[in-house]
Amino acid sequence: MCMRLRDWALDDRCYAVRLGASLMGVPLPTVTDAAALETGPVLETDGSLLHGPVNILQRLTSLPDVARDWHLRLGEEQRDVWMGNVLERFSSLRRASLLAALPMEKASAPVLDLMCEIEDRLFDDHLRDRPWLSGEHPGVADVLLFPVAALSQDLEVPLDLYPAIRHFLRRFRALPGFLTMPGVPECH
Repeated sequence: MCMRLRDWALDDRCYAVRLGASLMGVPLPTVTDAAALETGPVLETDGSLLHGPVNILQRLTSLPDVARDWHLRLGEEQRDVWMGNVLERFSSLRRASLLAALPMEKASAPVLDLMCEIEDRLFDDHLRDRPWLSGEHPGVADVLLFPVAALSQDLEVPLDLYPAIRHFLRRFRALPGFLTMPGVPECH
């Protein structure tokens, strides 16, 4: 099967796909496509196109060479869709902030609401002894969460207010195959 990713290097949604592919051990050639900055990543596979980070990452988990730990488990699709929506909302807020003609004041209420939603979900999972959003092993939802958490500083989110997110960032960076992105700080 021949696959390649239409990608924009600094787009958080495209980064999520590159990161997931790296963690899963899937070689995924990329081609720079400026349209991906607006539309997000597109996976070309044998003449067909697959749009969006959730769909692409879920497709990658089904490849025969991907470890079974990455394969979707029952009920996991709902968390993937939730986290995909969070990533889209964050990406839209981040693009608006980065493209603003005038400097913006600190983190906006929608960004802080989003971070509180994530913090609450991670803390709830911790109380239920779920080490990852996806369960016992990191999955698509966790891959989608990483760019949001790591790039939140672009929107001046004070991560010291979110201990569960900081803990998630440290653990996620330690995964074999972790791939960094320009702009993702090394701390936390």
